Amino acid sequence: MKRPKVAPRRRPSAAEPDERLDATPERLARAAERGQSTERGADRLRRIGDPFDVMRVHRALAPHDARLNDLRWLIGEALRRLHQRASLDALRAVVPERIGGGGFGPRSGLPLSEMALHARDKLREAERLSGPAAWPILRRIVIEGAGVRDCRAFVAEVTTTWRADAIVTDRLRVALDALGGLLGVVAGRR
Repeated sequence: MKRPKVAPRRRPSAAEPDERLDATPERLARAAERGQSTERGADRLRRIGDPFDVMRVHRALAPHDARLNDLRWLIGEALRRLHQRASLDALRAVVPERIGGGGFGPRSGLPLSEMALHARDKLREAERLSGPAAWPILRRIVIEGAGVRDCRAFVAEVTTTWRADAIVTDRLRVALDALGGLLGVVAGRR
């Protein structure tokens, strides 16, 4: 009995970038608001001058494993989208822990959509999972777009700058690994 011919799986070539790894429309809009320029890299993926995106390009998220590097970047992108869905940018005057913690009746600052409420619950869970030492670093680098140098103040116990940068980067990596399951970005089988 002859076996039927099966077409081989088509993998994206270097000329065709993987769409999952390209910048999201939300990221492009945020970059345009901040005045950041976008460019196409050698692999034809869009690059934005955001420090977290630069960390991905230079493999700072996983120096010895390109797949893990991209996976951690995807987790960070999922966290960015979750923060955007939570609509927290319009609520700068209200502490996020106090939202929904009052008594009866209408609450100021409460969004009308259930999606935003669900996203806020997920953000609280992400904060709990990442821990008190890593969450400020994760929020500052991934969500707010700061660099590793800007987070040195979160590591007060070390005075050497290169050690502080190493600790900040390590806390970022560990927090991204911890949030993968919650955000729905997990590694598939090899």
